[in-house]
Amino acid sequence: MVRPCRYFAIHFILLRFLGLGWWHHPHENKTRNYPGLYLYYSILTQLVWVVGFVGLETIDPFVGEKDMDRFMFSLSFVITHDLTLIKLYIFYFRNEEIQDIVRTIEIDLYRYYQNDDKIRATVRISRIFTAAFLFFGWVTIGNANIYGIVQDLRWKDIVKNLNETTFKPLRTLPQPIFIPWPYQEDKHYILTFILETMGLLWTGHIVMTIDTFIASVILHMSTQFAILREAIVTAYDRTMITLSEGALQSGVLCENSNGNEENNQIFLESFYSKEHIESVLESTLLSCIRQHQLLIGCVEKFSKTYSYGFMTQLLSSMAGICVVMVQVSQDASSFKSVRLVTSLAFFFAMVIQLAIQCFTGNELTIQAERIADAVMESKWEKMPVRLRRLLLVTMMRAQRPLHLTAAGFAYIDNTCFLSILKAAYSYYAVLSQKQG
Repeated sequence: MVRPCRYFAIHFILLRFLGLGWWHHPHENKTRNYPGLYLYYSILTQLVWVVGFVGLETIDPFVGEKDMDRFMFSLSFVITHDLTLIKLYIFYFRNEEIQDIVRTIEIDLYRYYQNDDKIRATVRISRIFTAAFLFFGWVTIGNANIYGIVQDLRWKDIVKNLNETTFKPLRTLPQPIFIPWPYQEDKHYILTFILETMGLLWTGHIVMTIDTFIASVILHMSTQFAILREAIVTAYDRTMITLSEGALQSGVLCENSNGNEENNQIFLESFYSKEHIESVLESTLLSCIRQHQLLIGCVEKFSKTYSYGFMTQLLSSMAGICVVMVQVSQDASSFKSVRLVTSLAFFFAMVIQLAIQCFTGNELTIQAERIADAVMESKWEKMPVRLRRLLLVTMMRAQRPLHLTAAGFAYIDNTCFLSILKAAYSYYAVLSQKQG
């Protein structure tokens, strides 16, 4: 059976399309992310959709008079998209480090004990939650556009009954964004509507692709710890099987073995010297130890590389969730059913955005800690004292918690997820009281 490969194929396709680099799969042995004309494509798309569109979003809350509904929703987009610029910086200027981490997961670790079924399951899970998150983003933006179309139809219905001298209410777009040109006429309004929709889809896909890619990397690292745990638990048995296969070729084990494990070991000891058995077992354990060290180094490098990305995520989630909660409470109290659906969809999108990284980070820490349990289950009592010391060192290292951190201020785990939600609710309560 062909080994699993291209773990992050969907993310690489999206990153290439969005102008965030021509990401190469590890087996291609290339790291140049901006070849030829693609560099100009990347610069153009980022100038138009990131600098231009996000810049207009940033200006909107602070230009002109805004009602509280429009201001809060506008502010939530500003917080989410502006802080994402830090993540973009990491992807642009630290992409070689990220590619090296991906290579370690997909190529380097495969030189040791692996479980293809677990890897395929992880690839499948990462693709499912990536597709689900993208679909949820489309639903959120689509629902917002439907709300904008309904509001525009109401505006047209009101305007057609007014005479030329009557003051006409301002025609608004589905999402709050500052537009520096007049767009009240149908021709300009439709073009501006399309431009805004494309900008939301582009920037939204940048946010969703980066977040799901990071969560997928974390999920693969936690899976590698689960595979390593399996490797350590089965190390003794795998060594005995390897020795048995050599004995079977000579016909010794076949003639004398009755299938009992203890009897098989006795026959193996009679066929091989103790030094040879110990040497083969040591080789198996050293392979597990090297795999453990490589995996720890990969996690630590990833934590260091994306540390400020995690910090950005926590800050944007805390502020964004707080602001959207204010928006949801206003829409619920004023019975704006269509706008309420939009606000709730955006609220859940922000919660999911935080959750996928915190939950996968928590799983990574748990799987890393379970390596110590694996040592205790590895039939160490049947091993020579010299090899037990190797297992002891491995267990002591595994007992030191392995965490992903947000610039050293917080661990990315379930506790962090709950703390951010509590902080967001606390700020929401304060804002609600002041508003009341």
